[in-house]
Amino acid sequence: MSKIGEKKEGRIKEEILRFLYDEYPAFHFTNKISYEIIRDNEFILKLMRGMLNEGLVISMKDKGGRGERVKWKLKEEVFNKYKELL
Repeated sequence: MSKIGEKKEGRIKEEILRFLYDEYPAFHFTNKISYEIIRDNEFILKLMRGMLNEGLVISMKDKGGRGERVKWKLKEEVFNKYKELL
């Protein structure tokens, strides 16, 4: 797998944030996010964990029939800040 630069990684994070903003307040699985922005599931999971550490998103574990999976949502504070900018 080729290495993605920080600038491009930042733009992909912006795409993720935009998707979560548009779908707020719903939680979404990693695979739904990766499908919507046309990126690899594992790569998106790595970015989502980074954004969780940055305080941009929140996660919720879902213990459904497929084992434990994670859902993601934009933090309310981030949503409100995004709304001010738009």
